[in-house]
Amino acid sequence: MARGRDLFDLGGKVAIVTGATKGLGRSMARGLAGAGATVVVTGRRQPACEAAAAELAAEGGGKLLGIACHMGDWEQIEALVARVRDELGRIDVLINNAGINPASVPLTEVTTEYWDKVYGVNLKGPMRLAARVAPLMAERGGGSIINVTTAGAYFGGAGVGVYTSCKAALVNLTKTMAVEWASQGVRVNSIAPGPFMSEMMEGAERGQPGYQKGAASATLLKRIADCDEIIGTALYLASDASSFLTGEDIKLTGGMQLV
Repeated sequence: MARGRDLFDLGGKVAIVTGATKGLGRSMARGLAGAGATVVVTGRRQPACEAAAAELAAEGGGKLLGIACHMGDWEQIEALVARVRDELGRIDVLINNAGINPASVPLTEVTTEYWDKVYGVNLKGPMRLAARVAPLMAERGGGSIINVTTAGAYFGGAGVGVYTSCKAALVNLTKTMAVEWASQGVRVNSIAPGPFMSEMMEGAERGQPGYQKGAASATLLKRIADCDEIIGTALYLASDASSFLTGEDIKLTGGMQLV
């Protein structure tokens, strides 16, 4: 039986991390690579994916491969899965991290285009990618899928209802995935981050001065987390350390009271 650090060892594993050119995704890609995994870094633009993969590899993170994939485009998702399967032979871990929240829009002003764009990237894409990856994991005896949601899925907020509602739906889909794929050895969990100093957080501060101070005060720890503080939770869910955990949404919020 594995003990201690061996539980978190991802040597020989292949992981896909979406939205990994910056922010939380980049941190999780760094963490998985540091634990021994070969990590596929995805984002919308190929140059950014290649640059992020090269920079993380230069940090000593092991083998990384940059492949562009727009999560709102199902054909690109199909191409991503096919390329990873053909070039690396397996997929053991998927982190559905890519997400967008373009602008603060009251529900009375939501357009069809805005709704479809946000739901396409934040919900439709992750569902499709997970559904394409799960059978490949099952062929090798299982794997781990991690969906990144948000603390806002539990309480919503003015101007962000489209974003938080699709993340709430992703929490529900996580549970459905866990039920459908458990017999195939595929575990599915999600992480609901609270305030992290990502580009999304920086954008919120620009649009609403004082936002970061308010977000920090809502946590018991009274601060905003650094993006690298998500690595431990991601490694736990990706590795055998969480072998008896599936269908759960881990709230990584610094003690925010969500319900």
